[in-house]
Amino acid sequence: MTGESPSPSVLVYIPNHRGSHLASEVLRSSGFDVRSAETIPELELALELLFYKVIVTTTSKIGEVRDLSNLPIVNIQAFVLPNMDASTSEQPSFFDRAAFLKRVQILSVPR
Repeated sequence: MTGESPSPSVLVYIPNHRGSHLASEVLRSSGFDVRSAETIPELELALELLFYKVIVTTTSKIGEVRDLSNLPIVNIQAFVLPNMDASTSEQPSFFDRAAFLKRVQILSVPR
């Protein structure tokens, strides 16, 4: 991202603290302005106070987000893929960071 325009604002709504932190760090390291919420009250407050381009959440929370907002949603779980390298038994899946960031970027562009 360049310094020419403000960073797109992304709201991360993942109730798991570790998941929320990791998703937020991936986005921040790529230049996004990130806020996070881990509960419904935090989500409601965040949506009232600031304008976001995209909401990142998990499959089980999409309905909760839809009840409160019509912003584009990125399901982060769609980017957790099975590990195709059978020799690495320690890592059953991997996160497709590039595809995730590309999807967030595409959805954050004004239409």
